[in-house]
Amino acid sequence: MSPPEPILKQDTRILYPSEYRAIRSQLSFKDQLRLDGLLFSGMRGVEFERFLENTTWYKPSRRAIDLPKGSNLKKKAKQAERTVLLSNAGVQAVETLLSYRRQNPDDLRPISRQAWSETLLRAAGKAKDEGQIASTAGIAPKMCRKTWSSWLLATHSHREGSISLSMGHDIRTMLRHYAGLGWPADAREQIRQYTAGWGGE
Repeated sequence: MSPPEPILKQDTRILYPSEYRAIRSQLSFKDQLRLDGLLFSGMRGVEFERFLENTTWYKPSRRAIDLPKGSNLKKKAKQAERTVLLSNAGVQAVETLLSYRRQNPDDLRPISRQAWSETLLRAAGKAKDEGQIASTAGIAPKMCRKTWSSWLLATHSHREGSISLSMGHDIRTMLRHYAGLGWPADAREQIRQYTAGWGGE
């Protein structure tokens, strides 16, 4: 079976679950942790890097990450602070990441956007060579955040307000870019497995 035709929004890839797994399989364990943390939290890169230095922002009893004022350098950000809600996959990703960081405190150092982009493109190139994905078009760091927004809207569309607050998106912009992508039934079912438990559902 051939890989799905890529979905691009604003020249950035929106990953199918199969594409996420294909790219992930080509990464080192440390980079798999970074990919999972970025994807399943939907945090911006700078927020994620600051979270790694401030792990008490994770609130396991609430299955959430509280991002305080100043955690995001984006000037146009709609919220100065926000709570990032996690799915079951998100909780697992964050707890695995934090456990690894405790045991290897020097191993998950901040990485530049360019270096992370190169790492993702290299992994995607290998996945393409093996016939796992159709192309490397749109592979970039921000694809994680865009993919997660799309996945949540595909499975939790009745909670679009909560999604926009958790992601720090303007709701109209979010719906315009990430809603109604027309996922095939099998992809939607796989997405549902990753978004299960999000926000306590």
